[in-house]
Amino acid sequence: MPNVRFLIGLVTVIVVCVVAAVLWVRSATDGTATGTARSTPDVVVTCLGGSEKSELMADADVVRILRDRYHVEVAFQPLGSYDQVQLSADDLRARRIDCLWPSSASAQSVFEARHAGAFPDYRAENLLQSPEVVYAGPRGTEALVRRGLVEQRDHQYHIVDMKSLLLDHVLKKRTWDGIGAADLRGPITVASTDAAKSNSGFVLAQLQLSIVATDDVFQSPSLAQARRALPTVRALYDAQGLQARSSDSGFREWLTQGGEFKSPLYAGYENQLIQMVAGGGVDTASVLANVRMLYPEPTIYSDHPLLALTSTAGRLVEAMKDPEIQTIAWKTYGFRSALRIGANDVADFPDLALAAQVRTTPAPAADVTLALLGCIKDATTCQ
Repeated sequence: MPNVRFLIGLVTVIVVCVVAAVLWVRSATDGTATGTARSTPDVVVTCLGGSEKSELMADADVVRILRDRYHVEVAFQPLGSYDQVQLSADDLRARRIDCLWPSSASAQSVFEARHAGAFPDYRAENLLQSPEVVYAGPRGTEALVRRGLVEQRDHQYHIVDMKSLLLDHVLKKRTWDGIGAADLRGPITVASTDAAKSNSGFVLAQLQLSIVATDDVFQSPSLAQARRALPTVRALYDAQGLQARSSDSGFREWLTQGGEFKSPLYAGYENQLIQMVAGGGVDTASVLANVRMLYPEPTIYSDHPLLALTSTAGRLVEAMKDPEIQTIAWKTYGFRSALRIGANDVADFPDLALAAQVRTTPAPAADVTLALLGCIKDATTCQ
């Protein structure tokens, strides 16, 4: 008969082997024993978001970080900001939507005004931001500089009299050849995506409303002030003609169809040009020779708040704060961080005349935003 010590030792060895085997199997399937990535994510978060974030959320490194570090996979579906936030709570639940990711703090305020208390786990946090800019070409820019509407400072261009541009030039149907713009024809307008469908176009409409409705462009208009100015903003909207439906496709269409020869002025996000240049695949020298970025003074920051409707989506909010993801968002896609002070060094893009600091005005409150949106969608509501 084996002695007692031998039996105890044998049992101990067996127990150790069994525990090690269990831990090895567990680590192979979910990575918790070794700290390595799980083979499949814990959760899949279904999120509706602005089209300008599609490439960021499809980025291989972002997908890897979310999966390996945070065990989150995102099913990202592009949809216009105000289309997202005006979906009913029942529709959002039926479609199993975990989060919304609009491109505007105003869109967030509209959602919260319409869905107060509908989602017990609701939380929202702004993660990214990009100022609204006006893209132009060299000919149009030079003409506007000569008119005193645009100034060049430290290689950057600033629209210093947006009110005159809108009221004295666009609404009065002045022409480009009338102000001496070489080779440009047609009326002066500021084109954009469709403000009824896309946030980059709607931010332009919000900025126009603030400029037209108030004497102090650094203060958002009240509802009464806004209502008096809505017919004018509607006229500016109508002057554009046919508009693209999404920010991402609209900017690319503007470039591929001739830039300033398609539309001498085109409103969009600052990050769109950065993303194109940083991503490669284009003749950067040609793009930079034919595109100028004009910063309205003031402009409106397009915030990108992530609205988590479920506790599952709350994990995505935290994951998107990852410093590496925030760096990728800036250096590859041009989104300024809304979280990390000093993270956005314009020197990272020496070929682009980016403004380190931007003069801004706040976006209008929810009631003004809804009145403006209603006017854009239906001209009969503008009176």
